[in-house]
Amino acid sequence: MKKTLLCILILCFISLPLFAQDPNWAYVRTDNTGIGGQSHFTIQGDAFDNIWTGGYTSSSDHGSLVRIATNDTVYTNWGTYSENYLPNGLIFDIAFDSTGIIWVATESGLTTSEDGLVWEHFDTTNTTLLSDQIESIAIDSNDDPWVVATNSDLSLAGIGYFDGTAWQYFTSANSELPAATQFRDIAVDVNNVKWIASDNGLISYDGAAFTVYNTSNSELSSNDIAKVAIDDQDRVWALVGNAIDIFDGSNWTQINSNEWPVTNFNGRSMHLKGDAVMIAESSNGRILMYDGTTWQLETVNFSIYDCYIDNSGNYWVSGYGVVGKFDGTDWTRYTRYNTGLPDNFNNDIFIDSQGRKWFANGSGGIQVFDCPNWEVYGPNNEGLFPNPQPLYQTTIGSSISEDADGDIWFTFDGTSGYAIQIPNGDYQDYASWVIWDNTNSHPGLQFPEEVEATENGEVFIRAYNGNTFMYDKNNDSWTLWNLSNGLTSPPYCLTAHPNGSMYIGGYQNIDIYDNGTWNNMDLSGQGIEHIRDIQFDSNEHMWLATTDGLWKYDGTTWTNWNETNSNIAADNVTAIDIDYSSNTIYLSAHNTQIAPYYGGISYFDGTGNTFTTFLDGSSPLAHKQVEDIALDSFGNIWALTQSEGFSLYNPNGIAGFECIDRSLQRILAVDEFETTSNFQIISHPNPFDHKTSISFEIANAAPVSLEVYDLLGRLITSSTITDVVPGKNTTTVDLTGQESGIYFGKITVNDITATVKLLKK
Repeated sequence: MKKTLLCILILCFISLPLFAQDPNWAYVRTDNTGIGGQSHFTIQGDAFDNIWTGGYTSSSDHGSLVRIATNDTVYTNWGTYSENYLPNGLIFDIAFDSTGIIWVATESGLTTSEDGLVWEHFDTTNTTLLSDQIESIAIDSNDDPWVVATNSDLSLAGIGYFDGTAWQYFTSANSELPAATQFRDIAVDVNNVKWIASDNGLISYDGAAFTVYNTSNSELSSNDIAKVAIDDQDRVWALVGNAIDIFDGSNWTQINSNEWPVTNFNGRSMHLKGDAVMIAESSNGRILMYDGTTWQLETVNFSIYDCYIDNSGNYWVSGYGVVGKFDGTDWTRYTRYNTGLPDNFNNDIFIDSQGRKWFANGSGGIQVFDCPNWEVYGPNNEGLFPNPQPLYQTTIGSSISEDADGDIWFTFDGTSGYAIQIPNGDYQDYASWVIWDNTNSHPGLQFPEEVEATENGEVFIRAYNGNTFMYDKNNDSWTLWNLSNGLTSPPYCLTAHPNGSMYIGGYQNIDIYDNGTWNNMDLSGQGIEHIRDIQFDSNEHMWLATTDGLWKYDGTTWTNWNETNSNIAADNVTAIDIDYSSNTIYLSAHNTQIAPYYGGISYFDGTGNTFTTFLDGSSPLAHKQVEDIALDSFGNIWALTQSEGFSLYNPNGIAGFECIDRSLQRILAVDEFETTSNFQIISHPNPFDHKTSISFEIANAAPVSLEVYDLLGRLITSSTITDVVPGKNTTTVDLTGQESGIYFGKITVNDITATVKLLKK
């Protein structure tokens, strides 16, 4: 039968993130959101115009493989932190075979995936490779990967390839490869000859013998070759720093400073695309670009590790802290400060009524995660999003809240006292944002630490010096409350009561504002100190987070849970959240004052003395100092784990992140797999364990053919459905005995077809 090459977008929605250790835990960090960590050693593209890089942070030794979907600027991460996607976060190269299978070179071996969901790792433990550090990948005409492995012991460095069954590895000991050589890069020409860049010249391998080209036996201008590439005329380009030597199989030519608009240029990375050429230095941040006619010099203010030209003619560079795109006129810079969670040190998490997650931290300001998209509001966001601070700017975001009208409020902790109001929570309607500071609200508004709104249209902002500001939306007025006109002690926290009043926790008291009147609860007689949070359950019971444990007040009796009478995580309770449907009480707590330090999260049903508790060190919780806790509508518990981003726990499995698509776009060879119809088919359930129902609607009662293919286009099962009726029909697909993975169901009727993707768990 005829084979048709068809580009298929595999949309498999997977929870964030899936990892082997424990499906009940997940993590949101700088190295698995946005462009990942700080160092981006490679940048490549695929057949679908996605840009790929690796983000690595040396201080934490974690990172991720990153896909940037340029059509909608969505970032997808395959991380290393408690995940099982990659063996190492330090990524040196990325390559795709002719069908879209990805190969990733890391410091700890080579890893590959057919679907983006299941990864296979190759290193010295399961191959003939003698070194785990893979610097470069090239795919030959048989879709076999060839790799350059490096090592401080040069006798272990070499060239390897995998034919789908076995590995072969060449070194100077078992081949004609020169000894004491640093191998750096590899490329494959149209005749399947492999070309290797090294510090001992340019090396070719034709499948039978290695040939070394150097300054003594060729017109190569230097033996120290940084990169090698093959152009569309099958010529070999060798980057030797201050020049490019080009070999057509017979003759050598050179491009150097005579053609370039700069002298003393020392290129370390190179990419070719048609007539276009791109060369980048490393430390100087200079880039040479050739459009087929003219060379152009561009300079950036960061170290460059790699460069790439995409299918639209944009020039990309990756380096320390930045992935940059130049469209011929303007630069767009992507950093951790404008693509995801900017910092693992955070000040607040807030989940709004639409389920969007808001974060406040010291390096990025304020972020919103509207899955799968991120927006970042702060002075370091490179202008991709608003920075609503016209006067004195700060990177410190302090708090987020939502008022009764659905307006989102967030604050920046700075001298100008910024409080941003987003009407109706429509954060992308930037023109509607209201920017409050000490020039248009109250002149004393500075260093806001917390924002909270009542049901009566009042927004309270607590500042560092004990001042508490109130904005009354009903009459558009601002009021300062302090120890002279309402407060009885410096405030520690703000909590709105469902009846419209505001509760303000202090050292041994709670100040209550209700419709213009202040009242005070003196808690000194109860021995309650340092009230950090206040919450009310569905029974109107009040819960307090204090340095003396968790307290409950039912209107008559005070009850205390601490380390002496329960298994609470710690006495210093920092935050509370409540599931009102079940009245489950969640809290974060830590002891970081007296060694041994410990902390974690706890929850219980509000009765008895037994909590479900997770402590750092004895559970997957990322850090002992948990400062905040929030519960989303999917039952995920978000714990703000100081210096380690956010740890998520759900006893029923992490849920609600179906927007994160970690599957790969593939080019598959499938028998007549085109969709030529205007009718649709759906599958339910999907994903499924063994069986799924496929429903389709047709206009007549003609027999229907049902075929199921696997990811590589192999026919798994086929049948003919004869009991068809006009309108909706349903049939069952049984994949019992088949491996977990992605399949495709194909319905054919009257020579027209439609397909549906199936995911077997």
